[in-house]
Amino acid sequence: MSSSIVSTDWLASHLNEPSLVIIDCRKSKPGITPAIDFHGKYLAEHIPGAIYVEVDDISDCSTGLPHMLPTAEAFSQSMSERGISNDSSIILYDEGDLFSAPRVWWMLKSFGAASVRILDGGLNAWVKEGKTVEAGENVLPTATFTATLPGEVVVSADQVKQAIGKVQIIDARSLGRFKGELPEPRPGLHGGHIPGSLSVPFTELTQDGQIKSPQALEETFIRLGVALNQPTIASCGSGVTAAALLFGLHLLGSEEVKIYDGSWAQWGDINEDYPIETH
Repeated sequence: MSSSIVSTDWLASHLNEPSLVIIDCRKSKPGITPAIDFHGKYLAEHIPGAIYVEVDDISDCSTGLPHMLPTAEAFSQSMSERGISNDSSIILYDEGDLFSAPRVWWMLKSFGAASVRILDGGLNAWVKEGKTVEAGENVLPTATFTATLPGEVVVSADQVKQAIGKVQIIDARSLGRFKGELPEPRPGLHGGHIPGSLSVPFTELTQDGQIKSPQALEETFIRLGVALNQPTIASCGSGVTAAALLFGLHLLGSEEVKIYDGSWAQWGDINEDYPIETH
């Protein structure tokens, strides 16, 4: 198993490690009305010792676009307040579908966390296996997290525009949204995709609630037209599931992947002038 993934059995046997920080980062998917209250679900049932972190609460939401990458200063503060240090041994989980955990993983890794891993199967697998859960809120003592961004990890819309036809662009949304056949969950957006991009739905990375094996992951990416180990830009609806594709490629040793943080929430805006394909 990759050093970026842990099994439920491993976590169950290491729950009492003092450096361990477990983060429940489940998030409601766009288009679900009313939005699922995952903090409420966390309060009712979570892995022992876990804290709850919502992606939006640790992101820059002041740009008019959803959950953009924050400044290093803001991220330092939000992690420190939550009791997370650079040296914490961090385990993240969502429902097991890789919807939100990879985004938090990418943020933490990008800003300098030393050890960040995702729980294979997420909370759903943990509960299904009958492992111990608890209720209530956990609050950790404040810590010191010093965030640094060593290089460019996101690209702008203009950079994506310049990259069309030159750099591999992959899109984590569903095929129906990619083709413009299904409506976007966010109002005011065109349907379709960035010209020349590849449809790689993030749901293809898991099977039966677990992350696919490296061989199956590689076969999936290749089947969908992705050239491994090439510079790649990952996009999606708003930058969250693009991180799932980045994580999947990371598991295969491909590290030259950047996220288009604005993603379709920016590119598909009816007021923007970016080329769109629908076939």
